[in-house]
Amino acid sequence: MIMKTSHFTHIGSLAELKRAYRRLALQYHPDRGGDITIMQQINLEFGKLYAVWKDRCDVSETLTGYENDYSGASAREYTEFVYNEYRWRGRNYKGQRVPEIADLIRTWLKETYPRYRFSVTRDGYGSIRIFLMSADFEPFAKDSGIIYHDVNQYHIDSDSVLTDRAREVMSNIRDFAMSYNYDNSDAMTDYFDTNFYLSLGIGKYNKPYKVVLPRLDCKGKKAEVFRHPEGKAHKAVRQALGKARFGFLDSHKYHGELILGEDTYSRTGERFFWPKTYSSAKTAQKRIDKLEQAGIRCELTGCREGVMRIYY
Repeated sequence: MIMKTSHFTHIGSLAELKRAYRRLALQYHPDRGGDITIMQQINLEFGKLYAVWKDRCDVSETLTGYENDYSGASAREYTEFVYNEYRWRGRNYKGQRVPEIADLIRTWLKETYPRYRFSVTRDGYGSIRIFLMSADFEPFAKDSGIIYHDVNQYHIDSDSVLTDRAREVMSNIRDFAMSYNYDNSDAMTDYFDTNFYLSLGIGKYNKPYKVVLPRLDCKGKKAEVFRHPEGKAHKAVRQALGKARFGFLDSHKYHGELILGEDTYSRTGERFFWPKTYSSAKTAQKRIDKLEQAGIRCELTGCREGVMRIYY
């Protein structure tokens, strides 16, 4: 069944309705120079169509990333979510330094995308790295076969491996972050003067992106889920290891030895175990002390690019 109104045409599923609404919101949002009267009419039409499609199971032939977009929300809640997401963007730079801007971005992400999880870090003094780690939509095209992706902020709209929703989210994040930036660089004279460099991505090489669908609230008493209590020894080991683990390397030099390292992934999901190397004996000793306090005896194989191994 295909439905249309004065603003919505060729709507064949709830995902298509949400996609169309977002495009109209970008065009007519009052904070982006749009007409508030037209936006109000769009909201009315959306509400009527939402009531028709919200309980239907029609799915588009091609996944767009809007299938679970604010799933479970009412029509009014959805329009409020989108309004907040596309609120005013301006030239926000007023002399803020990079650490302050990173904090502003973290706060904005929590308010704008409360269901999503991000990693916002600073790389040195002049770079901000923003990664989308989990959300309720599939960000990659079905035939891409990838589990993480570095996003070029200058070519988001033409990035063929991203779904429409992923392009939209990453563009919105880029616009907000860059509103705190300035660029007085002159490439002709090799002069570079910018507040910060921005890096965007979806998932990481050591922690792939994860689709997390919203939980549906069930009426009545919920069944209790048994959780095995964590013992003191297990907790101590977990805290000492952090994200690392001991494993075997495909190496003649360390054949049969348990080496401290971390799991990394190729873009297509193949997992690799990579050793953690230490060029500072002092830094390595701090890790050794933590591990020994947890009951794990280990030693460093060398002071330059050495690795840590279990000591028997």
